[in-house]
Amino acid sequence: MNAEPIVTVEKLHKWFGLLHVLQGVSLSVMPREVVVMIGRSGSGKSTFLRCLNFLEQPSAGTIAIDGLSVTATPQQQPKRQQITALRLRTGMVFQEFNLFPHMTAIQNVIEGLITVKKISKDQAIPIGEKYLEKVGLLDKRDVHPIRLSGGQKQRVAIARALAMEPKVMLFDEPTSALDPELIGEVLDVMKDLAHEGMTMVVVSHEMGFTSEVADRVLFMDGGNFVEEGPPQKIFANPSDPRTRQFLERVL
Repeated sequence: MNAEPIVTVEKLHKWFGLLHVLQGVSLSVMPREVVVMIGRSGSGKSTFLRCLNFLEQPSAGTIAIDGLSVTATPQQQPKRQQITALRLRTGMVFQEFNLFPHMTAIQNVIEGLITVKKISKDQAIPIGEKYLEKVGLLDKRDVHPIRLSGGQKQRVAIARALAMEPKVMLFDEPTSALDPELIGEVLDVMKDLAHEGMTMVVVSHEMGFTSEVADRVLFMDGGNFVEEGPPQKIFANPSDPRTRQFLERVL
């Protein structure tokens, strides 16, 4: 591992009105590390993830990804160019697939390459095909989302994020909208990415996946990171009673 973290978050706060959702949390992620955040709904996990690429505007704090540091304060929000540059370093996969229904799989995957990276369509198509093949869906390249299963849609969404060649992949409960029999095909793609050394920050309820793939597990409660450690330690012997109580419910 490089000595330098690829993601650094310092004193991140997020208020929604009077609700203090993120209470000054900090985190460093090393290159190739897989960090999985667990915790009950409403604990701030998804908000934290969305603040990393400014889909949610942080109220205060500093976020640095791959050498680019962006600071938000209550008085001053960062410039649009900074936010765009930060987003180009991250790939985001959501609970809902957010595919364009009027576009085929390949069109969905290459849309960002054409509109954001200004790559010509001719150059973008081979890149799109490469990543559709990576998620096992090259045979669906000309199919519209309505004719894909939930698992296939989510794999297209992963291919779309990967096609932008991000430094860090962010996954916000990527299997929570899927039928149980389709979850495995999405987790398999994520496991492959982890084994290939992709840096990943994941919000997940999939404890089996977490114990197999995570280098580090963070338990979040009430807008704070309450406990962190390797999955063996967190699952077998959590030190905080809140972590223990949560795991008793889900394991």
